[in-house]
Amino acid sequence: MIFVSDITEAKRFYRDVLGFPVKSEADNRIDFTHEGCDFIAFKCEKDAVIKDYSNVARSVFVFQVDSIEKALNDLRVRGVSFLHDEPAENEFSRYAAFSDPFGNVHEIFERK
Repeated sequence: MIFVSDITEAKRFYRDVLGFPVKSEADNRIDFTHEGCDFIAFKCEKDAVIKDYSNVARSVFVFQVDSIEKALNDLRVRGVSFLHDEPAENEFSRYAAFSDPFGNVHEIFERK
């Protein structure tokens, strides 16, 4: 589950920009599906603050991609805002963090 302050904008971002099909919806929530793993966008009052996201406890959706460069380019063209100008690296992957319109941070990653 993720929390969003605007259900209509959540539908636009997660369905139209990221491509997740809508499974069902109600006034205060939208259920999306992603390769057999459903998730819910549930209405809340306030957006999250992105500041210092990697140093505070939080949940992050991490989506594996075949090519980090291709995914970065494709998502940027669709208007996705990334926190990294270039992919970052750790011992097992290359990754880039992006935010939804509500301050939820997610990542794409490519295994090394």
